[in-house]
Amino acid sequence: MSDAYVFDTEAIIAYLYAEPGHETVADLLDTVFSGAADGFLSETNASEVFYLVSRFEGVEDTPTNGSFREADRDIRALERLGLEIETADWRLAAETKADGSISLADAYAVALAYEYDATLVAGADDDFGDLSLDIDLCRFREAGVDR
Repeated sequence: MSDAYVFDTEAIIAYLYAEPGHETVADLLDTVFSGAADGFLSETNASEVFYLVSRFEGVEDTPTNGSFREADRDIRALERLGLEIETADWRLAAETKADGSISLADAYAVALAYEYDATLVAGADDDFGDLSLDIDLCRFREAGVDR
């Protein structure tokens, strides 16, 4: 493992909602929060975390003003603790997306991990199996979670 981590959306959601595997994500985030490692979240993944939290905390999966505030608080709290929201190279992300069936947000996480020579912390998505970029990958769980 490196001393830099990029967290995908699934990792942050697992951490925030104590989903399976959240302990691994928490341990890695603790190294970031203590200053022992650098931690990053792509802007695209931050957007996903924001809209997912706003839906989960909304009414019947519909965001509310209160759930938007809660999503904003969650992201700002992670930033205050040391997780940096960064812009990944759009072309590198697009080339990653073009080479496989990876989601666009996951392609941005891969691009950011590549740019920062960081370990990508990802869940059980099968999107990461055949990447065109050589990155270190840390899987924090073996199976996805149904919400």
